[in-house]
Amino acid sequence: MKTSIVGLIPCLLILNLSAPAQEHTRQIKVKKGQTYLNFPVSNASGLTKARIKYAGKVLDEFTIQLASGKPDFWTFFNVAPYQGKTITVEVEPDTTDPKGLAMVYADTGFPGQDSLYAETYRPQVHFSSRRGWNNDPNGLIHYRGEYHLFYQHNPYGWSWGNMHWGHAVSEDLMHWRELPEALYPPSHQDMAFSGSAVVDVNNTAGFRKNGVDPLIAVYTSTGRGECLALSYDNGRTFQNYEGNPVVKHQGRDPKVFWYAPGSHWVMVLWDEGDTKNLNLGQQAIVYQHLIYTSPDLKRWTRQSGIAGFFECPELFELPVEGAPGVSKWVMYDATGRYLVGDFDGKKFSVAQSFKTYDYGGAFYASQTYNHLPENDKRRVQVGWGRGINLAGMAFNQCMTFPTELRLRKTADGLRLCPTPVREISLLHKKTHTFENKVIAGKTTFTPPVSGDALHLVAEFEKGDAPEFGLHINGYALTYSHLLGKFNQTDYVNPDSDHFKIEVIVDKAILEVFVNDGELYYVVPLNSVKAEKKIEVFAKGGPERKTILRKMDIHELGSIWSKQF
Repeated sequence: MKTSIVGLIPCLLILNLSAPAQEHTRQIKVKKGQTYLNFPVSNASGLTKARIKYAGKVLDEFTIQLASGKPDFWTFFNVAPYQGKTITVEVEPDTTDPKGLAMVYADTGFPGQDSLYAETYRPQVHFSSRRGWNNDPNGLIHYRGEYHLFYQHNPYGWSWGNMHWGHAVSEDLMHWRELPEALYPPSHQDMAFSGSAVVDVNNTAGFRKNGVDPLIAVYTSTGRGECLALSYDNGRTFQNYEGNPVVKHQGRDPKVFWYAPGSHWVMVLWDEGDTKNLNLGQQAIVYQHLIYTSPDLKRWTRQSGIAGFFECPELFELPVEGAPGVSKWVMYDATGRYLVGDFDGKKFSVAQSFKTYDYGGAFYASQTYNHLPENDKRRVQVGWGRGINLAGMAFNQCMTFPTELRLRKTADGLRLCPTPVREISLLHKKTHTFENKVIAGKTTFTPPVSGDALHLVAEFEKGDAPEFGLHINGYALTYSHLLGKFNQTDYVNPDSDHFKIEVIVDKAILEVFVNDGELYYVVPLNSVKAEKKIEVFAKGGPERKTILRKMDIHELGSIWSKQF
């Protein structure tokens, strides 16, 4: 049997911890073909400051729980650009066991690579990073034939910290390939927080070179302010704009887009705002979104603000379904709370007060794609599936499934409705269809289908059963006909005899779309340990019934199947 050098070298290093090495600095020659600088991580170790340098320049600066014995997992830094060169790894003196530094090594792969994407709790249809923590999606953009997913990433640990911009690309919005980090924190005191990405097709900023309009990341540098970074190689590498920061304020998370009617750029920011006196003399912060405009991405003017929002702002226009020629603007924050109104390029005018479209609690910090192809008029969103605790894994958290947002008239006003993007059909492996099942009293229907990754669409005729719904891998989805509510939320179903539940099931997360997104429900789910079973149920006496008109259950393939 062939022995992998990736698996052999760490063992040798662990056995040879007494090998001579400078206690807090190591120089490592990166050989031809080596692309990974591997670091051992122990969740029981204390955090230590570390940096990677080449020719005196800091390549990355971070904190890490460096293992000095058997690691919980290995993580890595991309050293492909430094093959044939010598790099330096430094750790903070007096807080680091030198044995941990002695275990760092360069190689053609990383320990655990053989089981990548097949780990016990690895989501199969929700994006997660190869190593470390991820949270907010950033810089969602379609650029030069690829969907780009940037995201808040700690590549060196299982918990939040070291905020880089991770990076993955897809040709079909389903199958993802992770790339090296896109943005690095300049120092321990300056991290790369959330932001967006644009393409300046009119060259308003003058950044075009050799006919290439760069991909432009607009992000919060926690030590400087709102900054620009430019990429001329399709997001593979970025260079900071020399005029950074372009905006300084007390807040973060710029979402930038081109406002065609006014021929200018718009930036929506979360700002901590001003304080006001309360009755007891206390101070309260008025969180708000600020709107700036610019002719060229470099010079920005503050125009207006909307109070009541928290971080990660979004602002976009959607047509109102069922009202030809009518469109409205939607502004939301990380929690999914949103306002509907009008926007003149400088000021947002509220037409409908706050609503929410997430009821499960595991959805956060979503963002929509900029610069989709001209023939694609959809508003496509990705969020962070927060609280998806993946203990024991070398990675933590995941993204929500890409959804299309629609604005629909409902019984309680205009409602923002997310549904899975149509590309989900690319993951369908096998489809099972069941029709016209009468569910009454203690009668249940259990289709002979199970699994960790499923896409289920169930259409009901309510009938007169007080409650009905689905049990999916141990999780109950219940509609109370008596109260007109779903899973104890304040969602009130329209006056209709029909009820639709659509579900995406994965190893660690469940996403539910009720009545085509009028209610969106995201929750953690340990599907791996649960009994893998789908059951349709109704509650009430034998004379009370609900009819399952149709249920399609699609077994899903993995988003990682095109990885190698």
